[in-house]
Amino acid sequence: MHQLDRLCYAVVVLVVIGATVAEAATGTFIYAGCSPSKYQPGTPFEGNLNSLLASIANAAPNGGYNSFTAGSNGTGDGAAAYGLYQCRGDLGNADCAACVRDAVGQLNEVCAAAYAASLQLEGCYVRYDSSNFVGQPDNAMVYRKCSTSTSGDGDFLKNRDAVLAALQGGLANGYKVSSSGNVQGVSQCLGDLAAGDCTTCLAQAVGQLKGTCGTSLAADVYLAQCYVRYWANGFYFRPSQGTPNSATRIRIFQPCVSESKNPNQFSSNLS
Repeated sequence: MHQLDRLCYAVVVLVVIGATVAEAATGTFIYAGCSPSKYQPGTPFEGNLNSLLASIANAAPNGGYNSFTAGSNGTGDGAAAYGLYQCRGDLGNADCAACVRDAVGQLNEVCAAAYAASLQLEGCYVRYDSSNFVGQPDNAMVYRKCSTSTSGDGDFLKNRDAVLAALQGGLANGYKVSSSGNVQGVSQCLGDLAAGDCTTCLAQAVGQLKGTCGTSLAADVYLAQCYVRYWANGFYFRPSQGTPNSATRIRIFQPCVSESKNPNQFSSNLS
């Protein structure tokens, strides 16, 4: 019913400062997306969504990934809610739970009454929809950031390529960090992806990084089911801490296909 809303969004933000993954607070906002379609208060979908988000928050202390369905009764009335959460692979259960609670709270503020929404913090990701997206192949790009600082230095490019090559394979639990020289990187796939699908997703993300960010000293690409990030020392992206405010731009895009077929549409906002 609202399936076309699923990827009709993207967000662009951000400040470039020196940091490492470990130094960036888990609650740091990266992006959010909200569907243009809204549900009415008091509808069955609202009740199912509240139940779903409660299940997500309650499950986070017990593991880094899980998916849920609320209200699926086989009637096809469109009232069911589907969702998942995932924490960064190096987080312990307590930090994961805190991050997910934060993300759920921010979703309620940023995407109030949206039929579909997702929110990515530094330490975790939460997504819900009125259509069942869980486990469905989806490599659409939802967020990209390239630093304005670039380098054609041969050592930098060699180290960057070594990091990106390492991030594409051999992921333990779908998460991997890598470093070479002064370049570091991290990658992760959603917990429901098979190993082969994870590798395919990461390869596409790396291709997007190289193809659209060129020789940038730092770059992030988030596809719907995986992400890859790299940075040279001193060029790690870290957006503002806390709930998005007027400085954080959240955009709703339509038609959806333009996100996956024309990634350069974001270029003017990603300097």
